[in-house]
Amino acid sequence: MLIDYFTLEKETIDHLENNKNAVLSTSFIDKVTSRSMSIVNIGLTIFFQTNEKYNKYSQMSKNKNVSLCFGNISIEGTATEIGNWKDPDNKEVLEVYKLKHPFSYAKYGNLEGQVVFKIIPKKISYWKYTNDEPIREIMYVDRKLAERVEYWL
Repeated sequence: MLIDYFTLEKETIDHLENNKNAVLSTSFIDKVTSRSMSIVNIGLTIFFQTNEKYNKYSQMSKNKNVSLCFGNISIEGTATEIGNWKDPDNKEVLEVYKLKHPFSYAKYGNLEGQVVFKIIPKKISYWKYTNDEPIREIMYVDRKLAERVEYWL
């Protein structure tokens, strides 16, 4: 059943703004890895910092398809490296990151090899309950379409 996309989009942005961390999953060939990340968002676009020496950097350089999850939300998207915090184009993201994660920025933000990635979501899924029965609400971001899937009702 189709539901209002913009209502679910607003709910998602609210969740992102009130959440500091998410589990990021990356993969290349047959190796999938996951780790907790400090994230920020501007609208539905999600940002995080990492280092060129880390496995996730290597995996995302070869396979830009990633997944994030926190709470009852799962996000599938595409990760793109956008430079480091010194890049003037990243000023807005830097200010948001410093407000939400001052310790993380202070400890890691200026290390050699540190880079910023942005994730553009393609599909966002929620597990919810209606009358104590599990349902899924799914957003297809590029199509601005949302649906509710009721498996057991």
